Amino acid sequence: MTICVLGKVPQLLSNSALELKSVSLNETLLAQSGVVCVLNLNNEEQDRILSQIHRSKYGWSWRVFTCQSSFLSDYLSDGLVDSDWLSSKEKHLPFEKLNRIINEPNDKLLAYLWLDEARTLSPMKVISETAIYRYPLLDIYHNQVRTPFRYLHRLVDADLIEAEQCVDRVRYCHSCQSGHLNFVDTCPSCHSIDIKTFDALHCFTCGHVDDAKLFLSRRTMSCPKCHTELKHIGVDYDRPLELYDCNNCHQEFVESDVVAKCMTCDHTNSVSELTSRSFYRYSVGESAQRYLLDDQLESKRNIILSGSVTTSVFEATLAWKNQLSLRHKHQDLLIGIKVQNIDDYILKFGDVAYIEFISAFSEQLESLFRTTDLSCQYTDDVFFILLPHCESSFLSIIETRISEFAVKVDSDLLSLIVKSWLLPSIDLTVATEWLSERKSELND
Repeated sequence: MTICVLGKVPQLLSNSALELKSVSLNETLLAQSGVVCVLNLNNEEQDRILSQIHRSKYGWSWRVFTCQSSFLSDYLSDGLVDSDWLSSKEKHLPFEKLNRIINEPNDKLLAYLWLDEARTLSPMKVISETAIYRYPLLDIYHNQVRTPFRYLHRLVDADLIEAEQCVDRVRYCHSCQSGHLNFVDTCPSCHSIDIKTFDALHCFTCGHVDDAKLFLSRRTMSCPKCHTELKHIGVDYDRPLELYDCNNCHQEFVESDVVAKCMTCDHTNSVSELTSRSFYRYSVGESAQRYLLDDQLESKRNIILSGSVTTSVFEATLAWKNQLSLRHKHQDLLIGIKVQNIDDYILKFGDVAYIEFISAFSEQLESLFRTTDLSCQYTDDVFFILLPHCESSFLSIIETRISEFAVKVDSDLLSLIVKSWLLPSIDLTVATEWLSERKSELND
C-alpha cells in the first residue's frame, strides 16, 4: 500500500521499507477513499490541509498522520509519525471496516469515529471566543460554530456516542451566553464591589467583636470596650472568621455576595442565573455500527417525550381507550402537530440545526404534558399526543405555549400546525385508518 506524503519525506521514513509517494492535495487525490497520508508541513499549512481533507467527500475514510503537532492536529489527525507508528503495520493500511460501508454514510462524523475506536470527539479551548470551547470535528462535519448540546445529548441517549471524560465545565452569561465572566465579591447590603477584609478578635469577657488592630495597645492586647487584658487565645479571646467591611455603606459582614460580571456585554449575573455547560470527550458508542450499516435505530430527528411509544402501540392504545371512554362516558383529547418545510430547513441549515430545534421543541412539550399522556412520531413531520381524561379547555394553554416557542425559531422556513380532536368518537373503529384521516386534516 502506497502512503501519500504531503511535504518533504521525513528522515524517519526515508530509510524505511514503506512505499512512499510525494503528492500535492488536489481534486484527484481528494476523490479517493481510504487514503493513508502523512503531513510534513509547517503548522499553519498543516491545519489548513487537515481541515480541507475532512471537508472533502471521502476525508472521513482517510488515515492522516502528522510529523509535528499543530493547533488542530490533536483533534483532526490520527497522531504523530514516530518510532511506534513506524512499527505498527496496521496504521500503514486503509481501514478494514471500510469494506462494510457500501454507500455514503448517513453521518460522516460517526463513520469517522467508528473506523478507529481510538478516535475521539474532543473539545478545543479557544479563549478568543465567547464559548471558550468548541469541537473542531463538529465545526467541519456539521458546520456548527457553537456547540449543539442538544444534538450531542441525542447521540448519547441513542448510544451512538458515549461520554468518555468531562474535560471542563463552563458557566455562561444569562444575557449573551459568553463564558468570559469575572466573579466579584460584593456587599450584601448595597451591592458595592468596594469592600475590604480585616482580621477580627472576639473578647470572651464582654463578647465584643472588632478589628484586631483596635485590640492592640503599646505593651499589651486588651478589649477596647471592657478593657480586659487578653493574654491567652482560646481562654481570653479567639479569632473568628475573616470579616468584610464595605467602604460604601460601612456595613460589616461575614459572607459576601458573589456576582458574575460579563466581560462581553457588561451584564451583572447572580450566580444562580448562569448557564452551566459541561464539555466532554466523546468516543463512538455501541449502537453506531448498527446505525451506520443497518440504519435500524430510531431517527435522531424524532420528537421524544417520556410517554413516547411506537406507532403500533399508539394505535392499539387509542382504539382501546376510545372504547373505554364510550362505555364510561370519559372525555379525552388527541392533539396533532405537523412541522412544515423540514427538508428546506435541513437543506439550508443542516441536519444538526434541525435536531437542535426538535430537541428544544421536545423540552417545551415535555413541560406541558403529564406522565400519563401518550405520544408517537407518526411520520417524519407529524406527531400525535393522546391526553386521557382531559378537557378541551386545556387546548388553549397548549396552543399558547407552542406559539411562544414558534416565535423563538430563528428561521421563517419552519412552521407548526396544531389541531385537536375530542374523544371518544363513534367513527374510530379502525385506529390506523382513523389516524391517517386525522393526518390528512393537518395537511389542509
